[in-house]
Amino acid sequence: MMVVSYRIGGQAPHLPWFLRRLAAQGLAAAPEGGQPGRLPADWAGLEFADCWLDLGRDGDQALAERAARCRDAGLSFVELAGGWAPAGAEFGFILLVGDPPPPGTAARLALDALAPQPGCWLSSGPVHSARFCQRAFDGLMHAGLASMPEPDSQPRALEWEAILQKQWMLAGKLRQLAEAYLTERVGLLPPYSAPLPETAAHYAANLARTIMLALPDSRDWAALQNELAAHLQSRDDARK
Repeated sequence: MMVVSYRIGGQAPHLPWFLRRLAAQGLAAAPEGGQPGRLPADWAGLEFADCWLDLGRDGDQALAERAARCRDAGLSFVELAGGWAPAGAEFGFILLVGDPPPPGTAARLALDALAPQPGCWLSSGPVHSARFCQRAFDGLMHAGLASMPEPDSQPRALEWEAILQKQWMLAGKLRQLAEAYLTERVGLLPPYSAPLPETAAHYAANLARTIMLALPDSRDWAALQNELAAHLQSRDDARK
């Protein structure tokens, strides 16, 4: 079993799952009793000799403050996000990675060990990109699950108008999420001139741009809803 010098920090339900996965993959934590950690003990994550692998699930401002603290301490900062579950301790975790560590480093070895297979994790872009991708994926998943009612034993007419309205609302939230990421983290909104600006050349920015271009502005959704209501009213009038 390879020994990689790292320390576990903070308290969170998912931290023991990560430790079990690392140990199962042959990366045992260094024994206690060495140099004290350079970072606050309540941070959730893994501290390596030259890197902090952040496993926190708090707000964006707290994430930015931790990243700045690590820069001041001479440590690189890696953001991890994902829908972590206990089964990941055995099968590996689906990982979204903001600002991944370079190959050959201890943090990179740990990242490959945590994933289902080495390299099977998503490099989403700079810090904050992993959280954006997770929120966008969660929103898309919710939109898909919410598009159909829960099945039951009673036949009933599909209330598609209400379903469509709910989908429009979710689409508007997704578009706002994408616009906020591009405004705050990239500083540019599409369309972009060619060649693609360097700050927008990463996965999360491409995802946000795709969402913005694919989903009309919320004002257009309201206009479509009014048009649909007028069409339904004229159809009902014609049947009378």
